[in-house]
Amino acid sequence: MLVLAFLWSRLVSRRVTVTRESPSGVFMVGEPFTERFTVTNRGVLPIAYCEVRDATSLPGYLSSRALSLAGGSSVSWNTRGVFARRGVYAFGPVQVRLGDPFGLFPRTVRVAPGSTVTVYPAIHAVGEIGPLSAGGSGGDVRRGRPVDVAPEVAAVREYDTADGMGRIHWPSTARAGRLMSRVYDTRQSSDLLVVLDLERGHSAGVAPEASLEYAISLAASICHAGLRRGQAVGLVTNDAGHTAIGAGRGEAQRLRLLDFLATADDDGSTDLAETVRRYGEGWRGRGGIVVITSRRDQAWIDALLEVGARGVRHLAVIVEPTSFGAPGPPIRVLAAWRLALDWWLVRRGDDLGVGRRHRAAAL
Repeated sequence: MLVLAFLWSRLVSRRVTVTRESPSGVFMVGEPFTERFTVTNRGVLPIAYCEVRDATSLPGYLSSRALSLAGGSSVSWNTRGVFARRGVYAFGPVQVRLGDPFGLFPRTVRVAPGSTVTVYPAIHAVGEIGPLSAGGSGGDVRRGRPVDVAPEVAAVREYDTADGMGRIHWPSTARAGRLMSRVYDTRQSSDLLVVLDLERGHSAGVAPEASLEYAISLAASICHAGLRRGQAVGLVTNDAGHTAIGAGRGEAQRLRLLDFLATADDDGSTDLAETVRRYGEGWRGRGGIVVITSRRDQAWIDALLEVGARGVRHLAVIVEPTSFGAPGPPIRVLAAWRLALDWWLVRRGDDLGVGRRHRAAAL
């Protein structure tokens, strides 16, 4: 019996194959998917038990199964799931545990190598909020496609390293002997800078119902809305890598932003106020700034007011941390701040796709 069991286990382990049809590419949070598995016994000996163990890293997704196979037969099944969290996930690999009918010599075979998918944060129709509706759009939409309209140049200033080459005013550069940049009329300029707070220690809640996930989803939604309107959109953060993505337009820029936001984490140590001052000064005159944060201190608000420009109202998006379980009193927005800035106060469970301007009320 021992010899028979050993030979049986050895033979069936060489004759079993597993194929899987897995999703690949990029997806959005909330999108469903389907996988198909097929286990085939190419030998003549039956397999009394066969455990298919899937090592997929996607949270909340289970596709493992136990079955038996007759000689020369196959079994197929479909599994369904939903991409509930952003990130990069691997489907597989698959391990098959099988053996002889007596269970004396079990074997584990690794089959069906996995694939990788990228899950982007959820995008909501935020609509006409703050800098997305201020002034002339700088672009037109004809038959659903954005068409750029060149903004008017109001003045020139010293070149800043944050400026693109397209902003250099060459006649003034030749006269002054140093690089000079254009300053666009803010009533026409439509550039948009999103500042996402990724400093460690300010997030509350557990993903996917965490303030960090809400903030990243809002950043993705606002960037997407600006790009759809033909605006040039940039993104800066205070994460560990001090990520700064220069302003750009089009599908390539959208994918560049979403690729970063898919794996962004709050691992930074730089204060938000410092980040706003650093990039806000170079952005002055180019368009609106959107700051997304969960912090309570006033320093970043003062910094945002300092980098303001005449005729432009910046937008402060606060993801209220107490609604996600953080201790302390709710955030209060002073009347003086509401006069100088646009505000959007977001709480856990709020509908982010409201499509209208928001202002926070004093609590």
